[in-house]
Amino acid sequence: MISKFAAALLLLAIAAEAKPCFGRCGGRPPPPCGLPPFLEDLPSDAQEKINEIWKDYKEGDKCYEEQGLTREVMESLPKDVRKSIHKRPPLPFLRGLPKDILAKFDAIFKDKSIPFSQKPEKIDALAQELLTGDNLKKFQEFKEKKEKEDKEYKEKEAKLSPAAKEAYEKLEALGKQKWAIIEDLDEDVKDELFDLWKSRPHGPPRHH
Repeated sequence: MISKFAAALLLLAIAAEAKPCFGRCGGRPPPPCGLPPFLEDLPSDAQEKINEIWKDYKEGDKCYEEQGLTREVMESLPKDVRKSIHKRPPLPFLRGLPKDILAKFDAIFKDKSIPFSQKPEKIDALAQELLTGDNLKKFQEFKEKKEKEDKEYKEKEAKLSPAAKEAYEKLEALGKQKWAIIEDLDEDVKDELFDLWKSRPHGPPRHH
């Protein structure tokens, strides 16, 4: 049985196959604060804008504004550019791996026959089997970081007041329902909804 880093790992793994949401997709939490891991894959003008957005950010600060501005930059890019960005693995321990090994991780991410709860364990097992050297070290560092973050999150969750906990549980359930609906849609339908949300007077719906 793997540790509690599983949920965070799985969410990030799925994000490798999805569009950059930065907090707008139903049920999915916003990405970590800081420069996005795919920054170097963006056109130079977009890199400059995003570097400018995050230049004064200090670790530990809230970053809702920076994430919102980053999302706007991403959504201003042509559709083919946005799609090509996330064909590259954003997880640090997958960078530089041969295509055949990447394909094995990708197969787990995409295999809908594998229950959601089992994917993290399979990813962990595959990493221990196939990764070596710097990649394995980065995986262990990533795993330890997510375990620490998960522990801190659970501690904060346990301190919620009864009213806040009730609201939290309802919002979590709603988010999971929305995410399940989005995940079952064809890519063309997702693109239609994405373009529709962009046209809203106040931009795409946000879920924090």
